[in-house]
Amino acid sequence: VDVSGSMKAQTDGALRIAHALVRVAERAEAFTLGTRLTRVTRALAHRAPEAALARAAGLVADWDGGTRLGDALQVFLAVPRFAAHARGALVVILSDGLERGGPEALIAAMTRLRGLAWGVLWLTPLAADPAYRPETGALRAILPMIDRLGGGASAPDAAAEVLGFAKRAGAA
Repeated sequence: VDVSGSMKAQTDGALRIAHALVRVAERAEAFTLGTRLTRVTRALAHRAPEAALARAAGLVADWDGGTRLGDALQVFLAVPRFAAHARGALVVILSDGLERGGPEALIAAMTRLRGLAWGVLWLTPLAADPAYRPETGALRAILPMIDRLGGGASAPDAAAEVLGFAKRAGAA
C-alpha cells in the first residue's frame, strides 16, 4: 500500500482492504511503501478495523511523505523472509505509481518481483478515469511486468479488482 502524499485520499481504503485480506486469507502479508518499507501485517491482524488501522498507522514513519517505490520494493526483495512471501503469490500493489526516483530502481525491483510472483496486480486510483494512460517513465517501463493495471480509486473498486483477477486467473 502506497502511503505517500499523492495517495492520501486512498490510503485508508487501501489499508482496509489489506486488513480484510490479512484477516481472511490463509496467508497474506501487508506492507506500506512510501520513502521506506514497513511491514504492517501483525497490526492489521487485529479483529477490529479501527484498532488495526490505528496500530498500522503507529508503525508507519513515512505517512504522507514522498514516493520511492523502487527503493522500497528493493528493500522488500533484499530481506529474504520478506521476498519469500512473494514466491508463487499474487502480489497486489496499490499505488498511483508516481515514483519520485529514477525508473531504474523500480524496473530492477519489478523484474525480480515478476520472477518470484505468480501474478502482479497493480491498482491505481488514476485508472478510474477511462482516459487514463500511465504517465511516468517508471510505470510505463514496468507495464510488461504487471499482469493487470487496474482501478483502485476506492476500497470497493480495489476489492473488485482483486476478486476479479483471482476469478479470471482461476478460470484460465
